[in-house]
Amino acid sequence: MKFFISHSSKDQEIAKCFSSFLCNLSVENKVFCTSISGMIKQGDDFVKTIEEQLKNSDVFIPLISKNYLDSKFCLVELGYAYSKFVNEKNRYHIFPFSIVPITKSQALLNTPLSYLQTEALNDIDAIHNFTRILIKEKLMNDNGSINEESGEFILNLNKIIMKNENIIGNAVVVPICSDISNPDAIQHIQNDNKHIINFNLFANKKSVRPDFISLVLKFPGTFNFYHFLRANADISLVFDINNYTESLTDIDIEFKYHETHQLLKKHKYMLHSGMNHIEVPIHEMNIEGLKQISEICFVAWNNYIIEEEGMFSIENVQIK
Repeated sequence: MKFFISHSSKDQEIAKCFSSFLCNLSVENKVFCTSISGMIKQGDDFVKTIEEQLKNSDVFIPLISKNYLDSKFCLVELGYAYSKFVNEKNRYHIFPFSIVPITKSQALLNTPLSYLQTEALNDIDAIHNFTRILIKEKLMNDNGSINEESGEFILNLNKIIMKNENIIGNAVVVPICSDISNPDAIQHIQNDNKHIINFNLFANKKSVRPDFISLVLKFPGTFNFYHFLRANADISLVFDINNYTESLTDIDIEFKYHETHQLLKKHKYMLHSGMNHIEVPIHEMNIEGLKQISEICFVAWNNYIIEEEGMFSIENVQIK
């Protein structure tokens, strides 16, 4: 059986991992993946080789990520597969997979293939269903090690995803002051993975301090942190806070979940002058809540702020 893995070159680690998984399932599986060395030989016509492999493949598997949707070449491959699928519907198979943060519903939205069911690549149940379909459709024989191979694949995949995940890149970053009449109390400047917060509690010229100021990471549609636990049961949200002006004594880190932004967990950390490295354990939190994180809030309450004006930064936010 000939599989064609369509992917962005920026997702080559994931594509290689999935290719190895397919090859380990059966010695009869032949996988074409441009990220694997030797698939396209030196001096070969790159485009012609891909066209021939698309033409001769039995199964087309697009790994749909942000990078995939941004790649014109990937979308051309998807279009070619759609054309072949229409003409060879009884013999040609397409199994789309989404890669976080792209969701299953987003993956093929506004494409001619939007009616096809998409599954998340790092969902163990989806991988089990995928292999069962391959066996049922006689696209692959059952070698008796599918469950073991699937578990190993998910473990390795989530390690790759966790290493490459840009937490802030998946969020909308919003500075918030509890006093809506004082919108200039907190100013936010972003520089890559560094977020600088300047504050002036009395920017509105009033004598009442706000109850809190906060930098909030808002995840559109919620974000699934649980899959990281499958790669490492001891993972933490890791970041640095630079307390430049020594204006903060403490900070709260709040995890909220569901579209209603219910509080899942709150941690309080004491801050000293200069750089503070903070690790917030994730494994202690409720699993169902972790599957639908809506916000992560960095909150400085009124009694944590010892200067009327000051500056701090939140940097290097990642999962480790």
